[in-house]
Amino acid sequence: MSDNLIPAIRGALDKLRPAERKVGEVVLADLDFAIHASISELAARAGVSEPSVTRFCRAVGCESLRQFKVQLAHGLAAGVPYQAVTIDKDDDAATLVHKVCDSISVALQDVRERTDPAALDAAAALIAGARRVCCIGVGSGSGVVAQDAFLRFLRLDIAATAHSDGHLQRLAAGMLDSSDVLLAISLSGRSPEVNDSVRIAKQQGARVIALTQVGTPLGWDAHVPLLLPPSSAATPYSPGVSRLMQLTVIDMLAIAVALRRQPEVLEKARRAKAELERTQSPRRA
Repeated sequence: MSDNLIPAIRGALDKLRPAERKVGEVVLADLDFAIHASISELAARAGVSEPSVTRFCRAVGCESLRQFKVQLAHGLAAGVPYQAVTIDKDDDAATLVHKVCDSISVALQDVRERTDPAALDAAAALIAGARRVCCIGVGSGSGVVAQDAFLRFLRLDIAATAHSDGHLQRLAAGMLDSSDVLLAISLSGRSPEVNDSVRIAKQQGARVIALTQVGTPLGWDAHVPLLLPPSSAATPYSPGVSRLMQLTVIDMLAIAVALRRQPEVLEKARRAKAELERTQSPRRA
């Protein structure tokens, strides 16, 4: 058992039983919560039984939850780095090129291994059958991803909108009904604007798809959660990595929707692209 529990937990996830894996995902998603939570609180957040929490602790080398929390706290207090790719302030440009690319590679590998195909298929079915899709997100990360999702769905002839302003998000959510879908994007899953909009949309009968990390309130509240793993590659020095993870899932979702709506919609998209290219080409004298 390593002195640093975090990489040990990450490395063990794929080998754990499903219930134990859920506990590990909750721990990685919120380390502070894991250190202070009781066994019942951990079990409730993970949606498993209390014995599953105990089995998880033993699976990662600890005899009890108490020992697990003590060792986890010691590792964090010691400042042990747990990123798979660590950026150092003294790195030169050549080193940064390699490390940033390695970070992206690690993050996308996480997405590939951990994306739930059933959830992706369920989300695509909701969007393909919706009257309209409202995409929401806040800030330079999730807000940008929401705009990208809107553009992807627009190209598929889907009535879509995107909002990054909190007031407009709540207003748009209140206009939805049971034939509509709200796509809520928040990596932390704790954005007040986004979570308020989700609550409003659900009250109106709309279906909610959430793109967020595992173990977040947004993921628990959504009808269909698309859960991103807590990637070791997303560091304070490379916040763009998390955005690339979100955009990758949006790509998967848009393609899954397109396959459900072919061939008519794909033909429309082909004609629109051809017309756009024609109008943008240099005019001949």
